[in-house]
Amino acid sequence: MDPADRIIQNYVVDLLKELVATNSVNPTIGRGPGEAAIARLLHDRLDSIGGLEVRTQPVAEGRSNVVAIMKGSGGGRSLMLNGHIDTVGVDGMTIDPFKPSVQNGLLHGRGACDMKGALAAMIGAVKSISDSGTRLRGDVIFSAVVDEEYKSIGIQKLVEEYRTDAAIVGEPTDMKVAPAHKGFVWIEIEVKGRATHGSVPEKGVDAIAHAAKIVSAIERLQREFGRRVHPLLGTPKIHNSTIEGGTDWSIIPERCVLRLERRTLPGESVASVMSEIEGILRIIKQETPGFNATARSPYDMPPLETAESEHVVQMAQQALAEVMGAKAPVVGIPYWTDGALLSKLGSIPTCLFGPGDIGVAHSADEYVSLENVVASARVYREIIEKYCS
Repeated sequence: MDPADRIIQNYVVDLLKELVATNSVNPTIGRGPGEAAIARLLHDRLDSIGGLEVRTQPVAEGRSNVVAIMKGSGGGRSLMLNGHIDTVGVDGMTIDPFKPSVQNGLLHGRGACDMKGALAAMIGAVKSISDSGTRLRGDVIFSAVVDEEYKSIGIQKLVEEYRTDAAIVGEPTDMKVAPAHKGFVWIEIEVKGRATHGSVPEKGVDAIAHAAKIVSAIERLQREFGRRVHPLLGTPKIHNSTIEGGTDWSIIPERCVLRLERRTLPGESVASVMSEIEGILRIIKQETPGFNATARSPYDMPPLETAESEHVVQMAQQALAEVMGAKAPVVGIPYWTDGALLSKLGSIPTCLFGPGDIGVAHSADEYVSLENVVASARVYREIIEKYCS
C-alpha cells in the first residue's frame, strides 16, 4: 500500500467511527435529535481540509445541509459527490447503535451501512486529492443532506442552489455501479359500507369484506407485472402496507382504509399507477352490489434512470475496475434514493456507488465492511480525477 493510500485508510476509518458515534436519527421518523450535531462535525472536518470552500445551507429549523466546494482551474466538467446524514431510528437494535465496534473487519453501528461509510469515503477521496496538490479543471462539490429517510427536503433545497455536470450518490450498492432505481407511489383506498347490527349482516354492507376483494385483485395485478421487465430493475412491485376498519365486535364495519405501496419503473407515472387502481375498483364495482371505494395518492417519488453511455457511468465503471481489478456490470437497485431528485429536479446525470449491503441497512445489527469503505474512497478519487481533469 502506498503512503497516500495508507493515509486515506486511517483517515477514513477514524472519520467513519466519529460519524457513527454521532446520533443523527431523523427527528420525524425516528424520534431522534436530527442532523445538527453531525452537520457541525462534518463542517469542522471539511474545514480542516485545504482548498475547500465549506458552507452550510439551512433547510429547516435546526437542520442544514453541508456543502464543500473544491474549485477547479476552469474548462473541466463538474462533479457532485452526495450523501445523506440522517438515519432511521434505533428501536429493536441488538447492538449499541452509537458505539462503533469493529469485529472481523466489519464496523457495526447505526448508519454504518446507510450511509456513513460512503460519506467517510467521499471525504477521504476529496482530502486525498487536496493533499496531493492535484489541480483539477472542473469543480468538485461534496454535499451532505438532511432528511433522505423521510421526505428528502434536504436534496430538494440543495438543487435550488447547486448544480453540476454529473453526480455520484453513495448509497450502499455492494460496490457496484447503479444508474437506475425504482420509484414509488403510496396509495390510499377508502372503502365505504353501511353499519348494522352483527346479528343481521344482510342489512348492512361490510366494508372490510369489500376491501378483501381489492387485496385479491392486487395479488392478481402483481402476477400480471411479470410481463413488464426493465433490463436493470426487473418488474414493478405492489404490496399491502396497512389496513384499518371496523369499530366493534357486533357491528358490521362501515369503513375500511387500505394503504398500498407501488414500486415504479422508469416510464411509469402517478397517473398511470392510479389509472390501474381505478380500473380494478371499476371492475369490482360492476361485480359487487353496494361496493363503494375511492383511491388517492398522498405521496410519491420518481424512479432514476441514467443512460449507461453517460460519461459519469462509464468513468465510474472504469474507476471501479482499476481499483478492484475487474470490471463489474452496471446494476439496478430496488430501493429509492435522493439520486432520483438530483436527476429530475436538477437535470443532473446521476448514478449510485457505495460500500455496504442494503440487506443490513436499517437492521438490528447494521454494519459495513471497512475494506470496502476504504476501497470506495479510492474509487471516488479515481472517478473525480477522470471526470474533472
